[in-house]
Amino acid sequence: MIQLPSGGPSAIDLAALPDLALPPSLGTVTGTSVDPAVADYTASIRFDWRLYRHDIAASIAHVRMLAAALPSIMPIADAQAIEAGLLDVCREIDTQLWRLEPAGEDVHSHVELRLRALLEQRFPGRGDEMGRRLHTARSRNDQVATDVRLWCRDACIELAGAVLELQQALLDRARRWPAAPFPGYTHLQPAQPVVFAHHLLAYVEMLERDLVRLRQAYAAADVLPLGAAALAGTTFPIRRELVARELGFSQLARNSMDAVCDRDFAIELALAAALIMAHLSRLGEDLVLWASDEFGLIELSPRWAEGSSIMPQKRNPDAAELTRAKAGRVFGDLQTLLVMLKGLPMTYGRDLQEDKPALFDAAATARGALHALAVAAGSIELRPGRAAERAAAGYSTATDLADYLVRAGLPFRTAYETVKQLVQQCVAAGRPLTSLSVEELQAVHPALGSAALEALRVESSVAARDVPGGTAPPRVAAALEAAGARLEAQRRAWASRPRLS
Repeated sequence: MIQLPSGGPSAIDLAALPDLALPPSLGTVTGTSVDPAVADYTASIRFDWRLYRHDIAASIAHVRMLAAALPSIMPIADAQAIEAGLLDVCREIDTQLWRLEPAGEDVHSHVELRLRALLEQRFPGRGDEMGRRLHTARSRNDQVATDVRLWCRDACIELAGAVLELQQALLDRARRWPAAPFPGYTHLQPAQPVVFAHHLLAYVEMLERDLVRLRQAYAAADVLPLGAAALAGTTFPIRRELVARELGFSQLARNSMDAVCDRDFAIELALAAALIMAHLSRLGEDLVLWASDEFGLIELSPRWAEGSSIMPQKRNPDAAELTRAKAGRVFGDLQTLLVMLKGLPMTYGRDLQEDKPALFDAAATARGALHALAVAAGSIELRPGRAAERAAAGYSTATDLADYLVRAGLPFRTAYETVKQLVQQCVAAGRPLTSLSVEELQAVHPALGSAALEALRVESSVAARDVPGGTAPPRVAAALEAAGARLEAQRRAWASRPRLS
């Protein structure tokens, strides 16, 4: 596996950095000279420079393969000099980051031009020619496809780590209040009581599905296109399996035409990011509601909720609100990639250059939201008294009373109508169901004895839901333990994946 210089930025750290400010002139590896307006319009270096570490890693793997497969064209000593030069280019960009000058028209041109300049300094009269041999048996078409796949694999690992961080924060809070009553809503109306940990575990489940999609996106990207060249393969007897091993790819692309134009893997990563943002937007909305005075279920922490510029009493859930809006931004990134691909004839078209801004933005935005909401979730302070009060509000245990009548022998629909009559009477009188006497209950139906009052208690309601996936505290305790075990297994699995950045 290729080892790049340590200490460089991660894939998504790079994605979050600014676009490169283009210098007055751009270098090209082909010697083409076009009108400056066209050069400025078509140059991709301003954003694809973020692939430099992955481009350099792929070039090192390629030159090692050339030395093994084509020693008459790429002598071992030259390959070693080129590899050393590429590592120096990597260190140089690690230091400069987005202040590259002079710059190539794209990241591939920039790396090659800098490599050739360094080699010429070290081997006057032959260094540039040595560097020119690096591009043997490849094209920028299969080169960029390889770079983006490498970047996507690393981004999947980073996003998975951020998902696991948020899951851990939710589990930690759930363990703090494992049996605290909490209102459950449908249609944003009081529905049935649950325990707070059960509600938080619902988001842990959502995020676990996000990890499944990230695994799928990783697998989709884990295919080596290098060796497809421009679209038809290469005339040289290369050994693609050597490159795959050096870069940690588990498969080789089976068709050279598909290899250079496939961006399904990028769409799968953007889709995973979009669904992460959809889930985070829902969590953000819950946090906004719970923290409002009208709900009053949690306290806002100054670790993530900011103050007002003129109202000193205010604390605003800004990170949660921004997540709702940023979800739409990532949905737009996914749409950009779908539209980019849908009308592209086989094989490569320059349209594919536009995959990177959307892809980088989707991953960076999703990771930022995951980190921010991990802070928010990890600092939730439940107001247990208020939560218990709201859990009992809105006649939320009425279904328990209907279930009680079903156990007494009534058909459910008859039980439903009986309890509905009781609720209507209580609503008219402004009384909770729990205030009814046994006599009042039996006036509606003789089966409603003293045990019916016990069924109306919030604690009884949640305890009665002792089924797999239910909110009964023993079930929730087991679910917390199982979720924690799955989280640790996920951590180990993701840590074992090959990563370049």
